[in-house]
Amino acid sequence: MSRRIQTFVAVGSNIHPEDRIPRCLDLLGTIPETEVEAISSWYRTRPWGLETQPDFINLVVGLGTGLSPRDLLRATQAIEIRLGRVREAINGPRTIDLDILLFGDWISEEADLRIPHPGLLLRDFMLIPLVEIAPDVPHPDRGRPVRELTGEIRYRQIIEKRPGTGSGSGSG
Repeated sequence: MSRRIQTFVAVGSNIHPEDRIPRCLDLLGTIPETEVEAISSWYRTRPWGLETQPDFINLVVGLGTGLSPRDLLRATQAIEIRLGRVREAINGPRTIDLDILLFGDWISEEADLRIPHPGLLLRDFMLIPLVEIAPDVPHPDRGRPVRELTGEIRYRQIIEKRPGTGSGSGSG
């Protein structure tokens, strides 16, 4: 890909998040042909599914990338592995979790690469930080800015916004 695609990645952790998330943000900045353009505030959220685990810290990062969606997925999975991600229990505790939410206007229904992310419009911890940094980015399936889609959130897990932790700047 020769042009930069506006991409958004959800970041989450509930195992040493104050250590893992800054390291993850640094590593996202080292992905080839990719630049970190915006970082949302950090949000403390209740766990979903397996509720007997620590709260999560979630945020969204805006990237500009020249990579393909598949290459970006490989790069984010490599970061997860480097930061100690082990997939033991569905919805269980994790050192880091990276999910591609949007990749320009690209749509994928592949088993291991679903874009837009199927949880984006359902979970507040994905959509609210995205709206914070890129309120006017269009949702490829809906054709409307993401700021207009917050009424579709089904799972409200945000406990608190942690201002000053992320940059919160930029329009994505």
